[in-house]
Amino acid sequence: MELEDFADPWEHIRMLQDADRNEAIVAALEAHVAGARVLEIGAGTGLFACVAARLGASHVVAVEASSFAEVARALVRDSGLAGRVEVVCAHLDELEPREVDVAFGELLNADPFAEGIVQTYASARRWLAPGGVLLPSRLRVSVALVEDSAPAEVRRAHEQLRSLGERFGLRTAPLMERLTPTEPYRYLAPSVRPVGQAPLVDVDLAQGTPILPERWEVRVRVLERARVGGAAILFEAPMGPTSIRSGGHFGVLVQGFARAYDLAPGSALDLQVVRDDEDRLVVTPCV
Repeated sequence: MELEDFADPWEHIRMLQDADRNEAIVAALEAHVAGARVLEIGAGTGLFACVAARLGASHVVAVEASSFAEVARALVRDSGLAGRVEVVCAHLDELEPREVDVAFGELLNADPFAEGIVQTYASARRWLAPGGVLLPSRLRVSVALVEDSAPAEVRRAHEQLRSLGERFGLRTAPLMERLTPTEPYRYLAPSVRPVGQAPLVDVDLAQGTPILPERWEVRVRVLERARVGGAAILFEAPMGPTSIRSGGHFGVLVQGFARAYDLAPGSALDLQVVRDDEDRLVVTPCV
């Protein structure tokens, strides 16, 4: 079978090129799966389910809802692991729980709640035997201020619009208004340099199902003089001996403001963070 025959191969290509993420998962499996019954949540290609088996797991249930379940089954078969790795094509909450000692997965996104990690891990907890291990065990989310360039782009566009309007006698004020962003634009950056950072929420995935607020207000203080044009959402998901963090194949979610803010060292910007109907986090200044 060719990879092109299956849905969205680029998603898995992006994940597999992320060496830091791969090594974090392998380290967690090395620490926990020897002799264990294991559940992989969102198994994708089945690669890490097979790694778990090679590291000594007694049995692995690999749950994958997409057509990549067939890719995973082929990898299991070709690797001679058909007796130890079972691939199930379903959503986890559709299945009757079986008792396992370790459940692991990576339902993460640059927008960390957008893939339903909280709800799905609630289903995964029902599979865990007493004393079982859930990986990642927590999800820590913070918001950072960044010196984003887009407000400068808006300013330059307005300058050009004003100049051309005056040059050719055009009434550009209504167009200027239309070309002034009123909502944060969103893009992924490979990495960011925060000029200030504050915690947003720390979710214990292993203990109960938290009720996430729909709105937070957070004050972020800068340590240096900065022209702040946006905010970035950052996360860390502990995987036992190591962690998965923003960046890598996730990228970092940056949300630009409609205007930039000049902040002196030690000053702060108040932000509102809203969780929308699709569990995306939207950040705006409270000014």
